[in-house]
Amino acid sequence: MGGNVYVAATRNQLRDRHRYTPLRYIGGHNPAPQGHMNRSKEFETKALVIFSHIHAHLPVHRPASDPPLFVALQGPQGSGKTSLAERVKEMLAENNESHAPYHLATLSIDDLYLPHTQLKALAAAHPDNLLLRGRGLPGTHDISLGLSVLNSLKEINRPGSGEVRIPRFDKSLFNGEGDRVPESEWTSVKGPLDVVLLEGWCVGFYPQSRQHIEERMNQVPIGLDGTFDISAYSLEHVLDVNERLAEYIQWWELFDTCLQVWNRRFSLFPL
Repeated sequence: MGGNVYVAATRNQLRDRHRYTPLRYIGGHNPAPQGHMNRSKEFETKALVIFSHIHAHLPVHRPASDPPLFVALQGPQGSGKTSLAERVKEMLAENNESHAPYHLATLSIDDLYLPHTQLKALAAAHPDNLLLRGRGLPGTHDISLGLSVLNSLKEINRPGSGEVRIPRFDKSLFNGEGDRVPESEWTSVKGPLDVVLLEGWCVGFYPQSRQHIEERMNQVPIGLDGTFDISAYSLEHVLDVNERLAEYIQWWELFDTCLQVWNRRFSLFPL
């Protein structure tokens, strides 16, 4: 998918992104529209933009006990966030003339879903709200677990800090409904770390005003004309999910910077 990478430089700027508009284009890299650049070169350009921004925010001399740089990577589903995160991890780990190897831990918001039993209980408690049926939207993640993991990663460079276990969610279980795997199968991360990168489609999203949501409810997302029936969702149900976003703010406040993968050919609404 053709697209650019944008950055919200501070948490306060991230909080002010009420209309999903990118704040600032970074790095001077402007991937050409699809058809003028092959997918491999476009992917590498995006990865380079992300790498360059992270690298610019890493101090040359950082006390060993300082917390790692927390980076949020947001983009729509199918924009390549997970692959980009892994590629950037490879680039940071390289030892070349421009930089020494950096240590980076990546995690996906998808691995912070509630376990299957709690997802089913959530849906049963709100049988009329289709937005809370299954996984994916705000309200279907384990806020306390995510906060615990992120706080532990924030402290991982302190003397005496042990390893951090990062959960994993297997989407193939329960016929595609998914479930959290046993803790014995979680990913073990040890310090020191230079960077922690969290990727996800709703990373950095903040609750919107009722007026803003009412305005959006009367619009059809670009690219979904004829395939998306917004009338299937009531205003009350959307407001319910919107209110649940408030719980995620304690996650976002731990991050130092946010990058957004934004596709020109697909935007939720006119910008």
